[in-house]
Amino acid sequence: MTSVPALPEGISLIHNTAGKAFVQVEHPSVTARIALEGAHLVSCIPSGQADLLWMSPSDPQAPGGVLRGGVPLCWPWFGNTRTGPAHGIARRSLWQLTGAERDEQSVRLKLELPAATQKAALPEASWALSLELRLGASLQMTLTSRNTGQGPQLLSQALHSYLPVAEITKVRVTGLDGATYLDQLTSSHQVQQGDLTIEREVDRIYLQHSQPIQLSDGQRTLEICRSGSASVVLWNPWQDKARKLDNFPADGYRTMLCIEAANAAADARTLQPGEEHTLSCSIRQI
Repeated sequence: MTSVPALPEGISLIHNTAGKAFVQVEHPSVTARIALEGAHLVSCIPSGQADLLWMSPSDPQAPGGVLRGGVPLCWPWFGNTRTGPAHGIARRSLWQLTGAERDEQSVRLKLELPAATQKAALPEASWALSLELRLGASLQMTLTSRNTGQGPQLLSQALHSYLPVAEITKVRVTGLDGATYLDQLTSSHQVQQGDLTIEREVDRIYLQHSQPIQLSDGQRTLEICRSGSASVVLWNPWQDKARKLDNFPADGYRTMLCIEAANAAADARTLQPGEEHTLSCSIRQI
């Protein structure tokens, strides 16, 4: 935080009633909030629209805990593919706001995960990691990893976006027809036939896929576009698992669907020393 000498008008550092630190954005085109713990975007509301993100109403958003909703950053591993906390260290670490700009259309923020923080959590690894956000009529997220070590390093990751829907059983997801996916509930590979509707628990990694995806719920349509990603994760816990999740209402599964730009499963990347990889995602109402 101290690396930013002055913040533009409409960008401030605040604490909620629980004491958690956030970057608050108030701009004519957008209102947004980002937790410094995890560089976790919890809200992005373009002017005249509903929030582009879903956040659990039962999450106290207290310091020291991971948040349920918004956009958790899964890095440098996705899921439980390595020893350590689920989905890696990025969403559990304190980031620094290192850049903030605004113009008439949008706000741009840059956050970095300090090298010392990484070294304390992953002493065998060496990365430079930054997140850039462009907030306006649409949401654009860019997560950049550079291998600063002496040897190759494996990277799997996701921008774990929770998206709001009016009613999950009325949802239709287009843009996945013909794509092969790994069904993580059955450990089997399947091929998507037509549009996706949600009638039960879903936990899938679609592979070799990079096309835009549209999420419609009968009231609005969101478009999700990705780059640096050949895998996309779709997740809804459904009724039974929802009851077991921390800070998640029993009926929360009815109003959310995760569509996550990822480098997961076979799409994990090995970066050589000095090599950089950028994972990007944009979300907009169409």
